[in-house]
Amino acid sequence: MNNEIGKEKIIEEALNLRSLGKSNTEISKLLKIPRSTLHDWIGGSIKKIVTEITDDSGDIVYTNIINSTIQSEDDVLEFLKKLKPMGYKSPQKGKTHKTANKICAVIGDLHFGMEDQNTIQIFFETISQLKPEKIVLNGDTMDMFALSKYPKDPRKIIDIEDEKKRYHEFLKILHDITEPWNSEIFETNANHSGNSKEGRLWRYISQQLPALAGMKRVQDVLSYENIFFPQKDWCRIKLVDQVILPTNFIIQHGTIVRKHGGMSARGEFEKIWASTLTNHTHRLGSTPQRFPAIGNRKEQTFMNYENGCACTLNPDYVDIPNWQNGFSLVHYTDDIIGVDQVVVHDNIACVASLGKTIKI
Repeated sequence: MNNEIGKEKIIEEALNLRSLGKSNTEISKLLKIPRSTLHDWIGGSIKKIVTEITDDSGDIVYTNIINSTIQSEDDVLEFLKKLKPMGYKSPQKGKTHKTANKICAVIGDLHFGMEDQNTIQIFFETISQLKPEKIVLNGDTMDMFALSKYPKDPRKIIDIEDEKKRYHEFLKILHDITEPWNSEIFETNANHSGNSKEGRLWRYISQQLPALAGMKRVQDVLSYENIFFPQKDWCRIKLVDQVILPTNFIIQHGTIVRKHGGMSARGEFEKIWASTLTNHTHRLGSTPQRFPAIGNRKEQTFMNYENGCACTLNPDYVDIPNWQNGFSLVHYTDDIIGVDQVVVHDNIACVASLGKTIKI
């Protein structure tokens, strides 16, 4: 028992000497016990790591002493075991929900099969930052060149399934970008795409199946939505004739084509006497019309816009057209509309709504 008490006192004294910075060799000499016995009782020595900082004259102005335990081989092996890779399930990113802004992003004349990917990428980057409440694909989304009467190059394969595949890929990316704030997504009927009798689909069906085209069951089975929209639970696009924003601002594909940008927009105004944003011409432009207050009529200002296109400027069926790539961002409240027309040229666009330039 006395031997055990003596050992405890020696260990206590040894630890005290170590705290004062003494090495095991020094402690062994002071306490007059073998160094190997001391190592078994209190472990390895304390190594002093001294850092000194001197001034210009060479005088020491700062000294830092770090005591570092020199570990035994067993200690080192135990430490290395702790460095083994941990096994755990990969963390899952939770869904985030953001508030959409009172913005309607409008892109049209994509003509899938002849789409311009750079314009589309700039559009994707823009909406990912602006978080618009509504998105309108303003007609001629698919080209349906295979169904047209245009002369076709026999050296090229015209595949409507390829157009459909590209459209579905676009819609999936659009869905993934806008899902956090759940944008409403619309496509408007037009002369190439959509379900109207002017569209290429139903013109083709009427020519091929004139006796059957009027049957309701045939119309349901062969509808544009049934054939060309993804039949997936993530797909939330709606086919409409037009989208109407506050102040009676009408977004539709359009039917008027005049020679220069802005002139067709003027024609749309003269046709329906309302503010509009249309595609169809593949040109960018705008025209205002102010009506002063007279009698009981309040002053009014109408604004009409042409929205450009998001397809190649060198299509198969027209030579050197006067087209421009672009899209529009319509900011709205219950009382006023503001339109930012984004021109895409040489794969670069200045987006005023973002206060920045986007380049692909």
